Amino acid sequence: MNDQTHSIAHTIQTLLEPSLKRENLDVLDIVPIPKQGDRMVRLRTLEEALDDFDRSDDAGEVMGYLVQLKRAAPGKPEKAQSPAPAPYAITNGEAPEPSAQKSGIDSIYLPDGKLNVPFLKQNADLLFEAGEYTLARNVYKAIVQSGEKTAAALFGLARCYDIEGRIAEAQAHYEESIAYHPQVEAYQNLARLLIRQQKDQEAAEMIARALLLKELDEKQRFELHKACGNCWTRVNHVVNAEKHFQKALELETAADEVRANLGALYLQNNRHVDAKRQFQDAVASNPRNTKALHGLASCHLATGDKRQAHDFFAKSLDIELNNPAAVFNLVKCAFEIKSYATAARILEEYVETAPISASLLYSLAGLQFHLGRYQDARATTGRILEIAPQHTATIELQAMIDQVR
Repeated sequence: MNDQTHSIAHTIQTLLEPSLKRENLDVLDIVPIPKQGDRMVRLRTLEEALDDFDRSDDAGEVMGYLVQLKRAAPGKPEKAQSPAPAPYAITNGEAPEPSAQKSGIDSIYLPDGKLNVPFLKQNADLLFEAGEYTLARNVYKAIVQSGEKTAAALFGLARCYDIEGRIAEAQAHYEESIAYHPQVEAYQNLARLLIRQQKDQEAAEMIARALLLKELDEKQRFELHKACGNCWTRVNHVVNAEKHFQKALELETAADEVRANLGALYLQNNRHVDAKRQFQDAVASNPRNTKALHGLASCHLATGDKRQAHDFFAKSLDIELNNPAAVFNLVKCAFEIKSYATAARILEEYVETAPISASLLYSLAGLQFHLGRYQDARATTGRILEIAPQHTATIELQAMIDQVR
């Protein structure tokens, strides 16, 4: 606090104390709000001051007021004016008492003394986007207590609790928001919250309720049907999952992601012909859909066509290398069809990014040996024995390499 600010604070305290004493009140503290800096700096100052007040021993007896001061223009007589609008601070979700302060579109109160809810909600949304979740939550609470635009404020509260990891409170406020006024965003956020808790059937049922909203556009309906199909797939409810995937495809026939998901549903239920058709359609729409390529490989593997399985596993891994299941199946197919070069190339790339594994390195050494790359195979077996000195199969392979070198 600089000298001028200290002097003004002392003057305020000196003037207030005699009058307040008659009301049996003491001045505990006067906190200056910084003039410089953006709105966020001033909000933080208010928040810190309120925290200090809350921590005082007699916090329950303390009342807080905000006052704005303006230096009068020199040489002009002062006129009696209504108090200027005070900076807005909310503690424990309680809105300040209405006053005779000036009202406007950028003020806390409207001319009729009610809270200016659009202004407050706009500021709460800005605070949320800035990561100031506690401040945003307090403003949303004040709007809820005012009874104005309750659904939007409850949704804002739910988002704050959601991002803070307060799951039960977030869920309760999403549900309450929907009860006041159903909105697709509230349904979607609540469904995502349920999915994170592995409550996929509840999430699917929630999305099905959202699909009853009349104001949905085609894009929203598509996303909801896709999400619902994914939820039912995770609980292996084939009929419901298939129904929602098909409805999504009616809205967007070239949706390769949906076709790949539908193919995966058929594959996990051993409907290989149906699965293969969906994966093929997905690849036709998007040749780089790795899930569909992996699905096609799995269909060929299940029906005994290991050459085709090998080729599709390789195509998938050339696009997305981080797929341990595809790597394992590719190497297995390579040894069975006696085609080693592609698997060796991909596995050499994979072992440089994956955690060190003796079994992976042993597979690589075997591929290199079959390709006649004895020096590379010898180096790879050396790496294995550094981490697993008693790896019997590697010791035997190393002896074979040494015999042919």
